[in-house]
Amino acid sequence: MNRAARRLSYALLCAAGLVMAATGLGTLALGKPPMTHWVLMAHVALAPFFALGLAAVALTWSGACRGGADSPVSGPAQAMLWVVLLCGLVVMLSGVLPMTPLFGAHGQHVLYLTHRYSAIVLTAAVLLHLPLLARRRAIT
Repeated sequence: MNRAARRLSYALLCAAGLVMAATGLGTLALGKPPMTHWVLMAHVALAPFFALGLAAVALTWSGACRGGADSPVSGPAQAMLWVVLLCGLVVMLSGVLPMTPLFGAHGQHVLYLTHRYSAIVLTAAVLLHLPLLARRRAIT
């Protein structure tokens, strides 16, 4: 894929992820109760854009991150991208599965905690991935 498509897909993922991290992790960091009102609405409204951004990143970056000496992406950045994609999938599934009648109260609580902690790992992975890309000039 060309560089512009990779940049656009990553920008979409980061923009949606920034709002979702601010609403989700921000309330956690401030010691507030679980999201309510407009904060929850903003978080849920951006979820489809996050999912589209994650899918676009998977499609546009996976070819460059399969390895090889001629790859525009360094080895650590390649590994970090796969962590981002895996955590993103876990975040999405653990956010959607509690909306089904398949899990009891305990299962929903476990999925909620899975969503929270995988989102923290995802945020950290993206924050580590961006400087690795910029150093190799894969995204600039």
